[in-house]
Amino acid sequence: MPKFPKRSFHLRALAALGALALAAALAGCPKGPKVITKRLPGGPKESKVRVSVQVDDRANDGNPVALDLLLVADKELLEQLQGMSAEQWFEKRAQILLDQPKKGTLSVSQWEWSPGQVVPATEMRVAPEVRAAIIFARYYTPGEHRAVLDPRKDVRLTLGETTIAVTQPKR
Repeated sequence: MPKFPKRSFHLRALAALGALALAAALAGCPKGPKVITKRLPGGPKESKVRVSVQVDDRANDGNPVALDLLLVADKELLEQLQGMSAEQWFEKRAQILLDQPKKGTLSVSQWEWSPGQVVPATEMRVAPEVRAAIIFARYYTPGEHRAVLDPRKDVRLTLGETTIAVTQPKR
């Protein structure tokens, strides 16, 4: 049996141990580190809100009322939308939607109700990224016909003869 110097034996043992540790590390972490969610602790979570609608018998001078409820996550888009009247929104809606390719930036629910129509309450999911909700109502009378809402509170909409009334409970 050949004799090896002690130093050579220790170097080989150390190299073998290092190779084993490297193999174990590579085998144990094939996907890399776990990605942490971008939500901060205590921040908003996905929520549900209830939307109740009452349509007056004389709403919109006897004509159907189109109503869009927007959930907006992008700060710049929110500022742009807050400066628009309902007439401008309905005129530019198609292009604004085309200009928002990123999922979750803007979500729009569209309805149209006739005067006196009974509308069942609707429950909507609101993503944590949503900054505000905006309502645009299409009336024939002049006016902004827009309301900015807290997206995490239930809302009651009353479509009147010439304008919309919005109430949200205080929490």
